[in-house]
Amino acid sequence: MTINVAEFQKYGGPDRVVHWNDYLLEKAGQSNSGKNFRSSFAQFDKKMGGIETGEVVVISGETKQGKTLFAESWLRDIRTMDNTAKPLILTFEVQAEKLLAKYMGNNDDQIYLPLDLKTMDFEWLRKRCIEAIVKFNCNILMIDHLHFMVDMNTRQNMSLNIGAFMRRLKKDIAIDLNMAVVLIAHQSQTKDGQTASIRSIRDSSFVGQEADSVIVVWRRKNFDSVELEDIRRKKGDDVAEEFKRMKLEGESDEYSMNLAVVSIERTRRTGVYEYRKLFRKNREFLEEV
Repeated sequence: MTINVAEFQKYGGPDRVVHWNDYLLEKAGQSNSGKNFRSSFAQFDKKMGGIETGEVVVISGETKQGKTLFAESWLRDIRTMDNTAKPLILTFEVQAEKLLAKYMGNNDDQIYLPLDLKTMDFEWLRKRCIEAIVKFNCNILMIDHLHFMVDMNTRQNMSLNIGAFMRRLKKDIAIDLNMAVVLIAHQSQTKDGQTASIRSIRDSSFVGQEADSVIVVWRRKNFDSVELEDIRRKKGDDVAEEFKRMKLEGESDEYSMNLAVVSIERTRRTGVYEYRKLFRKNREFLEEV
């Protein structure tokens, strides 16, 4: 094959190869500056290093274990810390009206949703993100959940199909549109005694591999008295009173005190992995214990 040297020497397209210093100067002059969002979940946030535009964070867990609740709680807390945080939420599994009921009476809360949803249509997803950016300066995208955006009836290999979606989500939305993406993904059925993890995300290992961070949420059963007493000391009299009420009323709760474990399975930016933090449901949202 003959190479036209002169053609390549003159090439000046947007994907041209440059020296690293010229690369930084070029990127610094572009309008899409990255943004880091922080929460007040002190220990969790320290390990995560917040969430940044250009990143894809996967939140996984088994059904009814709190993954959507944690995602909502995290984004809500981020919004209280930073009023420039504006999420576009695509809620396929939970009816939007039900999800939004807890926000009634707070019209200042910056949350945005499409009036109608389309499944398995990446180009529609990208256009709605662009619309949300243009109209409302949205900078966070939350999708609940992954399997509504990939074709479940395809004859192609499902794992490869999911991998292709994850790469487009990272490149075409997180990076190109400068958004922080929070993607909820289900777990495969775990065996008794096994804990949900990055290794058991449903249908494809590419979900964990392509994500910048993976968080897994599960509810702990049957806390022993020592653990519960330690939680009481950390959280104070409000928890102590609830312990007393439950004991007096003979309330049986295998998921003691609405406690959930949030595990940072892996995060590339901070290098943290397998860090576990206890959260507790307080009214409509989770809070760090």
